[in-house]
Amino acid sequence: MYQRIFGEARRRFASRSAFIGSAAAGCGFLLHSSQTAGVTKLEYWEHDPADFDYYVSKPTIEDLPVLLHKFDVLNMEVWPWIWVHLNHDGPHHVFVGISEDSLDEIQRLRNESERNNILIIAPEEKLKEVAMKRNDPEIYERCQCGLVMDSKLELLNHEAKILMLDDERVIAFDRLILV
Repeated sequence: MYQRIFGEARRRFASRSAFIGSAAAGCGFLLHSSQTAGVTKLEYWEHDPADFDYYVSKPTIEDLPVLLHKFDVLNMEVWPWIWVHLNHDGPHHVFVGISEDSLDEIQRLRNESERNNILIIAPEEKLKEVAMKRNDPEIYERCQCGLVMDSKLELLNHEAKILMLDDERVIAFDRLILV
C-alpha cells in the first residue's frame, strides 16, 4: 500500500529506501524517519535550498498548484516536497481527522475497490481510540491506509485539490474529507 499511495512521490526512485539513500548521497539533504506498517513519521528533513530547481521558503495556497505543475509537468525538484500526487493507480481519498463515521467510509472505499488510495491525517491517540471503540486495532492496516500522525494541515487550496502539512509535505487529492 505504501508504494501505491506514496511510491510516485519521487518518480525517479523505485522505492522509498532508494529515494532516501539516493537523495542523501546526491543532493545534500537527508530525511530522518521511522516507519512501521504503513506509517511514516518524519522527524526532520535537513536540506539545502540550492539543491532544488524551485524553492519556496514561505509557501501560500497560491504556490501549491505551481509546485505540483513544476514537479509533475516540468520534472523539477521542488520544495515544499510533493509527497503525494495524483497517479493512474486510483483516486486519492484524504481524511483529515478520524471518527467512527469516517472509519465506516474508509471501509466502504476499501470494499469498493483495491485501487482506492486512502490517507488519514490524525494524531496517533485519536487513531487508536477510534480503532479500539470497534475492538479492531488492525483496521488501518487491513484497509491499507496510509497514516500521517506527526503533522497537521497547514494550507488548503480546495480549488486545485492540494494541501500542505505543517512539515511542508504537499499532498494532492481527488477527494478530501474533513472530520
